[in-house]
Amino acid sequence: MNQSARIAAFTIAVAALLMSSLADAKARKPKEILQYIPADTPYVMAFTKPFPDELMDKFEPSMDKMLSAYQRMIRYRLSEHLIELSAQEDGAEKAEQLQRFMDEMLSLLSINGLRDAGIGRDSLFAIYGDGILPVLRIGISDIDKFEATIVRLESEAGEKFLDGELAGKSYRFRDLDKLTLVISTFDKDAVIAVVQAGISDKRLAQKLGIKKPRKILASSKDFERISEEYGFTDHFVSFVDVERVAATFTGDPSGRNTDFLRVLGMNADDTSPVCRSEISDLASVAPRIVVGYTKVDADVLETGMIVELREDIAGGMASLPSVVPGLGADLGGWFSFGFSIDMMAARSFYESRLDALEADPFECEHFADVNASTVKGREALAKPLPPVVYSFRGMLANIANIEGLDVATDKPPESIDASILVAIENAQDLVMMAAMMSPEVAALNLVPDGKAKALDLPQLAAIAEQAFAALSDNGLSVSLGERADANAEAMLTADVAASKPLMSAAFDAKRYYEFVGEAMMEEEAAEDGEQIPLAMRVALRDAMVSSGEMYERMAVNVHLTERGVEVNTRMTLAD
Repeated sequence: MNQSARIAAFTIAVAALLMSSLADAKARKPKEILQYIPADTPYVMAFTKPFPDELMDKFEPSMDKMLSAYQRMIRYRLSEHLIELSAQEDGAEKAEQLQRFMDEMLSLLSINGLRDAGIGRDSLFAIYGDGILPVLRIGISDIDKFEATIVRLESEAGEKFLDGELAGKSYRFRDLDKLTLVISTFDKDAVIAVVQAGISDKRLAQKLGIKKPRKILASSKDFERISEEYGFTDHFVSFVDVERVAATFTGDPSGRNTDFLRVLGMNADDTSPVCRSEISDLASVAPRIVVGYTKVDADVLETGMIVELREDIAGGMASLPSVVPGLGADLGGWFSFGFSIDMMAARSFYESRLDALEADPFECEHFADVNASTVKGREALAKPLPPVVYSFRGMLANIANIEGLDVATDKPPESIDASILVAIENAQDLVMMAAMMSPEVAALNLVPDGKAKALDLPQLAAIAEQAFAALSDNGLSVSLGERADANAEAMLTADVAASKPLMSAAFDAKRYYEFVGEAMMEEEAAEDGEQIPLAMRVALRDAMVSSGEMYERMAVNVHLTERGVEVNTRMTLAD
């Protein structure tokens, strides 16, 4: 298989994934896509309901800019490769052919390019495992346009896919060493699948959906239960069944992976029964990861991701978060971040895990290092820690505004409006420790009355006209900039979230992505001495800036609950 054909096989699949990122499900019912997915699939990502047109109208202009930036990145890297290829014997012709192919391929990286390839807003899609190998099924608004696109790509690649037929349905395929890439278009769908070489017609028919699975996800209660339990909308639901993935290599009950493992020279029987059992036990610690939208409208997108945990693990971890005033709220401004931790609860949880491992150590030889780690764990617990460590409860920092900072030139900020809170029991003890090391802190004479006192520190005067600190029984706050005195006091008395977050972050999306984009313009060479070329850095910056244009604010909260680790994200869309 020549280089151009290999690139064609890969990039057509990548293009389909990019196309699906803009798709919705307006024209068809959800079960039309779910009916091809086996009920025991180890993973699935299914978009089954359209986004509102108003939301898509907001997304598409920024998406077009972002795709354009990615085009420039790819073209730059391509130009370097073309120069190397042209220098080889008979390389000029190959370089010219690769250039033509990539021009055709990159034309897809735009809204109009996708539409011209038969991918419209009325397309729904799903990526799922039929066995462990992936299948992409995407609804096509115009099959003829999609077919014509593949034909053009094949032509420019200089080598066509091979043709096959199954139950009266035609498909294209290309061998990729021990795997085969298969592309088929029939009825309303395009299907792109990676299968093991030499797959039987029966299995291939199931992969392509010519023959539907005996038990399908559309009829499975699992999918409905996930949406109901976690409050997901019908727009998108995804899950990874960790236990099913692990079973692929420990004795697959579905039988779908047997031939694939044989091709790789693997066999579950080569793993000892005790190792298979213990691998399964480990998978049961976090048996499933689920993701979905919890709110979708023209102004807000909210998502939830849950790493489900075994009951005893979830119960132990649920005790770890502590009380930090203001944590979990979107404080506005440029960027805020914080976390909470009950250090004594963390110690107890870790100790209970060591107890469990010592009482029932792994017998599988692959986990010998895990057994040995208990010794180091006990040694760490035996080391005394200052009482202040166990008094610590977390922190919260809020940068309301920052001016004059230039990462590219290492220019420090000219001014900062920011506040930070350290949540700690007996906070006055912390101040007394600091006072012993700093005469300036001692001179403040902070007492736990919640009242702000001016900080006269030379190192702060350069970036803030005002600096204040305030102390309570359970917290120390420091605030800089405008209204610093009021902000320092407010940090101590902020509301405590009913459900204590483990971690929280919120930011002005546009300014944040612009900041990250400008940071990418930094000219310092990497550790290996290779510097990212300016053209690439500009394209990366533009991609980041385009991402930020889609949103006004983003907020993320992480909770530890009886169900597991829950990550909730809220994205407020830009007008």
